[in-house]
Amino acid sequence: MNAIIISNKASALVHEAIGNTDVSFEKAGRFEGGQFVEYCEAVARININAFITDIDCADAQTFLRGISQYRVIRPNTKMIVIALDRYEDDGVVHELADMGIHVVTTSPGTKAKSIIPALRNLLPHSDQNGPEINSQVDWDTTDSELEKVKDRIYRYTAKLTSSGGFDSSDVMDLELPDVPIQEKIILKDRIIGTILVAVMGVESKVGSTHQSILIANYLKRKGYSVGLVEANGSSDFTSIENAYEGTQDFKSNNIHFSIEGVEYYKNNSKLDMNHLVTLGHDYLILDIGSFEESEWSKEFYRASVNIVIGAGSEWRQGKIRRFRDIHKKMDQSNWVYCVPFVENLSIQDIRKELPGNLVYRIPPHADPYKHQSDTDSVLNKLMKSYMGDSKKISSKSLLYGVLGICIVIIIVLITLLVVKM
Repeated sequence: MNAIIISNKASALVHEAIGNTDVSFEKAGRFEGGQFVEYCEAVARININAFITDIDCADAQTFLRGISQYRVIRPNTKMIVIALDRYEDDGVVHELADMGIHVVTTSPGTKAKSIIPALRNLLPHSDQNGPEINSQVDWDTTDSELEKVKDRIYRYTAKLTSSGGFDSSDVMDLELPDVPIQEKIILKDRIIGTILVAVMGVESKVGSTHQSILIANYLKRKGYSVGLVEANGSSDFTSIENAYEGTQDFKSNNIHFSIEGVEYYKNNSKLDMNHLVTLGHDYLILDIGSFEESEWSKEFYRASVNIVIGAGSEWRQGKIRRFRDIHKKMDQSNWVYCVPFVENLSIQDIRKELPGNLVYRIPPHADPYKHQSDTDSVLNKLMKSYMGDSKKISSKSLLYGVLGICIVIIIVLITLLVVKM
């Protein structure tokens, strides 16, 4: 099965190329505003073999945003983008290529029909009842140029004549390692600086602290350095510290404490974002609480990861819609809505109310300090776009360190023997 979001100009060409192949989602036209992004979100919710789309569906910025969003959710699904009448140095084409997306492009003045054989060859599965694939086309024998884009990333640009079957189309086919699309926070699979994760509730008492602890412990188990900030007016962290120490009478004047390797920073007048960022944590998680009650709400909009918590009860779902409507003028493409303690049927209803937004059901998880595989699976989806290699010492590095120490000891012993002789 395939999904298609294309312009009217490319519609007939795509249908001729795919033949009788099943199409599970199809939209054709020019889409304004966030409509294209919403359609990409809809396609991401279904399992397909290939997603075919067209640069002319929307303006460049909206198109790239929709494609990036789809790529995060469905990194393994084959994507084919059509780019008609584009020059060789077209910026959007090259940006798509850098994402590892197959791009079929024609230079200005080239017949648009030249893309049909390319599409047939790029589709992962051709329908047996559809048009026969041009067997004369062979990617390995075509005249092509190999260009190294960056380390481990190469682009193949084939310039074919009409005798080759493509009528001078340019086909760029990249095979990239499967990496998530993200802000430039992770470089060379290594975390650079502190990644700010903001957890905010659409109202009070929806579980933002519980969710923050879940995320913090999950990241710590992955080997990262994690700081958790009580960015709200409650004293929940004091109660957590008392429970951890095992007594209600426990009193501490410390403004921070540690539980299972996660550093907790209590709400106090000395809390300052500039200072917190300089502490060197890989991740800094802000437990903001209700967006209408916390003085830290503005930090949510500046964070790298934006997580919104809402209640799944039918009589409280309206608060989630209200929150979305209040922020409708803001870019919510990277915001993630999380709803704990809700049935699958209810989460489907909430998703229908929030088209274009990522909505996840958080499994029941009574103790946030205990590992739970279904919760970890959801948290991996939330955080995988912002995770690089952990900084914990690998066994290989540890071995090298031990060997180094042994060599130093041997040298010292030999030196002592020589001196005594």
